[in-house]
Amino acid sequence: MANQNRVIGLWLPDWPVQAALLAGVVEETATALEMPYSGVLTPVALIGRDTAGTVGSGGAVVVRDCSQTARDAGVRRGQRRRQAQATCPEVVVLDEDPVRDAHEFEPIVGRLESIAAGVEALRPGFVVMNAKGPAGYYGGEAKALEMLLDAAATQGVDCQIGVADDVVTAVLATRRNVQLPVGAGAEFRKYVSLREVQAEVSLGFPETLARAWDDLGLRTLGDVSAIPARDIATRFGTEGMRWRYLAEHGERQLVAARAVPADLTVRYVPAEESVDGRPLQRVDEASFVARALAAKLHETLGARGYLCQRLAVTAEFSDRQELRRVWRCAEPLTETATVDRVRWQLDGWLSRREVSVGTDDSDGHGIDVDDGECSEDRGIIALTLEPLDVIEAGAIKDALWGRADESVRRAHHAAVRVQGLLGVDAVSHPVVVGGRGPGERIAMIPVGEEQPVSSGEWHGAMPAPNPAVVVPHGARHPAAQIRVLDAQGQAVVVTGRATLTGEPHSVTWAGQNHAVTAWAGPWPVDERWWTVSEGRRAARLQIAIDKAAFLLIGSKGQWRIEGKYS
Repeated sequence: MANQNRVIGLWLPDWPVQAALLAGVVEETATALEMPYSGVLTPVALIGRDTAGTVGSGGAVVVRDCSQTARDAGVRRGQRRRQAQATCPEVVVLDEDPVRDAHEFEPIVGRLESIAAGVEALRPGFVVMNAKGPAGYYGGEAKALEMLLDAAATQGVDCQIGVADDVVTAVLATRRNVQLPVGAGAEFRKYVSLREVQAEVSLGFPETLARAWDDLGLRTLGDVSAIPARDIATRFGTEGMRWRYLAEHGERQLVAARAVPADLTVRYVPAEESVDGRPLQRVDEASFVARALAAKLHETLGARGYLCQRLAVTAEFSDRQELRRVWRCAEPLTETATVDRVRWQLDGWLSRREVSVGTDDSDGHGIDVDDGECSEDRGIIALTLEPLDVIEAGAIKDALWGRADESVRRAHHAAVRVQGLLGVDAVSHPVVVGGRGPGERIAMIPVGEEQPVSSGEWHGAMPAPNPAVVVPHGARHPAAQIRVLDAQGQAVVVTGRATLTGEPHSVTWAGQNHAVTAWAGPWPVDERWWTVSEGRRAARLQIAIDKAAFLLIGSKGQWRIEGKYS
């Protein structure tokens, strides 16, 4: 009998591509463009806007997913569209469509739920479930896995399955298609690379944290768990500590219901709240209701100081059929994320809902209604959003202007009031805009004004970790002035060939001499050399002294402090 903490994960790789193939969009596009079409062997690339700027694109349209055939031809995620087409001229390029992904995934989840109760969708193409129920019913995990694979089987679509003692480890094991013995999760996680963790978007591994740890030489979860917790907390805060805990212990939350206050549930009944009282039958009207219901849910959660990480969407139909789906997210759901998931789910239920009554199908599943609406006498008579897993709003801390909890509202109200008294520019907040130096990467934007779009990571930028305190460019305050000396007491400067005239031995700062304990550099800076007025030649140097470390920038034989590391 499986342990109650065991978790099964099931993954359909490249699902957005597979969904496009199943929906017939790839064939339609290839035919319209007079391109060759060979079914699942057709190279496909899905493009979308790179909002995270992970490839330095600053929000450009890039490849978000691609088929194995396209990868074999050299297409990669993060490539620009033209680069992908130049690499593989026969690639079929489509826009990504999360609604289509969820729409095509819904029948598969329905078949899985006929085998195991409590199937939770991490994203379209990836689900997890508690192993206790199916393993106990079918006489063991091996038989349960076989039944689940049979239920998920779809022509032309690969399927991988994994088992572990917690959700995060089960997700990682599923991506490797392995079933871990009881208690083997800790040893398995040691050798999982951070790139693997980052590749699974449902885990929500932050891009900035991944880059910082990579720059520090941390390659696996084992490397992260080996760093003392105090050091991680000091440098990387709450988010770093969360991922260090996951690396060492796995996920504490299991695929099982927790006690949540019942009055957080919100419900919409057309007969009570609409003018005509008729059931919801169209996807567009259901999406409108979903937006209003999601706003009501988050208002209810906010009033109680809660954030939701697991959400159950339940639809009751006029033919007495009830459909329920659970969505699990790595980060607390925002109102927009809630609307998206409810909309995806309703689209799948209304467009391709299998009706279990009034048919002669031998399998009892009924007929598909795929014309975008239900028949005249069938529709949704009640829609319920039920938080299954909530945390207190203060349990996850964001930046000052981050989450819209009560403390943020008070801070924003105070900022607006100060602006009213002293002017718009009196209250600003930092925004990442891009640049090479630490001071150039941040712009101070007045509260309430539109934030500039980040230009992404710059080539030649200083690597992480960034200084905790940054001195503005051009600062001439005495505290920013510093002299670097060699062992003979001579000034150390940078030559025209970007080399030091001597090895740093001590520095003179704030009227005192300090011995240099470590140093690195120099890194030359040669910017805007094509202009006379804006051109700059300088060099950066990292210096560590007792209980302090600085990032220096030198020009014309003078050094100044550009940043201080905590």
